[in-house]
Amino acid sequence: MASITLTSVSRAVGDTTVLSNVSLHVAQGELVVLVGPSGAGKTSLIRAIAGLDKISAGSVFFDDEDVTEVPVAQRDVGMVFESNTLFPTHRVRRNVGFPLRIRSMRRDIINTRVTAEARSLGIEDMLDRWPRELSAGHAQLAQIARAMVRVPRLLLMDEPMAHLDAPNRVRLRRELRELQRGYGVTTVYATNDPAEAVYMADRMVAMEGGAILQIGEPGELYAAPATTHIAWLTGPVSFLHAAVEAAAEGYWLVGDGFRIRAWPPVLGRHVNETVRVGIRPESMRLQPDSRLRATVDSMSFESGTPVTRVRVGGELVAMASLDLPQGTEVGVMIDRSLVFDGGGRLISVLG
Repeated sequence: MASITLTSVSRAVGDTTVLSNVSLHVAQGELVVLVGPSGAGKTSLIRAIAGLDKISAGSVFFDDEDVTEVPVAQRDVGMVFESNTLFPTHRVRRNVGFPLRIRSMRRDIINTRVTAEARSLGIEDMLDRWPRELSAGHAQLAQIARAMVRVPRLLLMDEPMAHLDAPNRVRLRRELRELQRGYGVTTVYATNDPAEAVYMADRMVAMEGGAILQIGEPGELYAAPATTHIAWLTGPVSFLHAAVEAAAEGYWLVGDGFRIRAWPPVLGRHVNETVRVGIRPESMRLQPDSRLRATVDSMSFESGTPVTRVRVGGELVAMASLDLPQGTEVGVMIDRSLVFDGGGRLISVLG
């Protein structure tokens, strides 16, 4: 297995910059997840690591080896992509064994390794099927088996579960995480699903516009996202607009129909400015005697979890699910919140 080091990697396609000065280190055996919306640069970064796309500037290292100019066939990476890349004219067994056949391995060794890989992924009884006979989930497992059968130095996965339904996504992400840990293979994984990123990652890399915005463990990015954009990328969040007002005992965040007490001295630099107060669903709870009042508005789902949307003043906030009818007024307490300035940059974490 190898580590990956990217140094000031950039790539342009015509007049469009798809990667901008990206530097990243992935340790041996680590699973790093790239998270961001479509067009963030996730696929471009994975293709640059694989050698599928030539970079315009910078360097790519596997351990201490500079592979920037090394062809993709010589980089020894396993790849799994969003689309089904199984050969339709070959049965699953032959698809999975393809990387070994092109290395001219003996047939008995190929059969042994293909069977072992298929068994570990639960598709051993599908080896003699045609790709068209597989479900989307089983087709992805076959592609993963093909990528892993030769035990590559690195594993690169670009939204491999994008076309799966929710139950299969949950099951497959669990199987993939266990498989990656079992092999200890260095892995870079791209997704636009925050729940998937948080579950899979040793570290998360938030991307936008071909650049890295923030790197950290999932809990770090969830608890203290550097920007409102990263807050959205790392999980469900609601925002209240408020003005910072100074008081003898600290500060108030004052908005449409609410006042929230705050003490951090850093807010003194933002008095009379408008800020955004970010609230995760689990950070708001019922508190009957609270002066902060809310009205139950509707039920919804955030990252597959049921939440209740309540109206605080003129704005909607998602909180842990309440078994209360629409229109009920309740007292609420915010245990933890994120305060961002007018430009969307994190000022402080309250609570």
